[in-house]
Amino acid sequence: MEATKKNYTPLIGSLYTNFIFQGMAAIILSQNLNALMDSWQATVQQVTLVISGIGLGRVLILYFAGYFSDKFGRKKTVQLGIISYLIFFLGILVSQNYVQGLFFALFAGFSNAFLDTSTYPTLMEAYPNEKDNSSLSVLNKAFISLGQFILPLLTRFMLNHEIYYGLVFIGCALGLFLNLLYISKLGFPERAEIEANIPQIIKEEVNTKGKQPLFKVEGLALLVFSFTCVSTFNIFILWVPSFAESLNLMNHSNSLVLVSAYSIGSFASVFLTSLIVKRGVAPTLLLVWCTTISLFLLLGMTLFPSTPMFLIGSIGIGIFAAGGIWQLGLAVLLELFSKGKGRITSYYSIATSVSVMVIPYITGQLEKINVSLIFWLNIALTAVGVVAAIIIRYRYKKVMNESQDAIALKEITQ
Repeated sequence: MEATKKNYTPLIGSLYTNFIFQGMAAIILSQNLNALMDSWQATVQQVTLVISGIGLGRVLILYFAGYFSDKFGRKKTVQLGIISYLIFFLGILVSQNYVQGLFFALFAGFSNAFLDTSTYPTLMEAYPNEKDNSSLSVLNKAFISLGQFILPLLTRFMLNHEIYYGLVFIGCALGLFLNLLYISKLGFPERAEIEANIPQIIKEEVNTKGKQPLFKVEGLALLVFSFTCVSTFNIFILWVPSFAESLNLMNHSNSLVLVSAYSIGSFASVFLTSLIVKRGVAPTLLLVWCTTISLFLLLGMTLFPSTPMFLIGSIGIGIFAAGGIWQLGLAVLLELFSKGKGRITSYYSIATSVSVMVIPYITGQLEKINVSLIFWLNIALTAVGVVAAIIIRYRYKKVMNESQDAIALKEITQ
């Protein structure tokens, strides 16, 4: 196992690098909202519509991306993902209006789909140990958070010094191009259609004596969790500065600090979450606790708004909502339904894509009425996520315990 880890270290590092730019791509449009409005002569709602295009792109191609990953290989799929991001970053710069921007935003969604349906299965195939691939999946979020921490600092620096905002887009494209050249020289692990995490005896006995996982129950609950989890932190990172400004708690420049605080919490939490998982704490238990705490933080910020509360809430949402629980949910899903990992990953990511597609548009419309309504929507969605997490926890324990009972029964009879 150690030799395998050593052999794939350069590959995993290159894959993680992609997630730095994925983190930047997720917020680069909202971070440059005013600049894009001026460049395109567009309204806030029109630019948020462009942001929604990222989710639309994911929805349009996710199923195909999962099929492509399983059929033609993880490497080709990763390469397509990087190329799609290159088109996105450079395309936004050459766009003359928000309609053209919407077209190029689709490619960011394409890239998300290709990278998600290739990277996570690659991690599980390179490191088939159950605890290792769960923690490695969570570490992806660390690099997403790193990108989301760096970008606001770059944006503020360029605004303060009146530097052309497009240089950040060009820098992202250059970094991705260099990584594309590097990753093209690396070897990928062989695809495995038979689950590496679950011994064959489990599969044989579950079919006859144990309880099989039901996609219409825990599978559906995990898809709901995917939607609400992403909605929680996407709504937060997009609108928390505006919410603080609307309550006269902070001016515009100070409100940007909330995004940095969120990113710091998210980055730090990833390593804590990974450590907890390696120590043997059930991922499903973390889903319940983290989602519940996120709900109370959002309630506290909305019902008892103050500058300290917003700072605590920003760090807390970064820790508990964006610290890797989405990746943990995916790891649980792939453990329960591990046949055709690329396809299963695409289902989970489609739920995410729907959120990324509809939430910016809906919140953009709510902003016309009152920014506080956006946070109440976030509270409602997070509450639904708590219910989904509880169902996942209950069903996972039931399925796995009965599976282990089936193994023990066979050992006794032998």
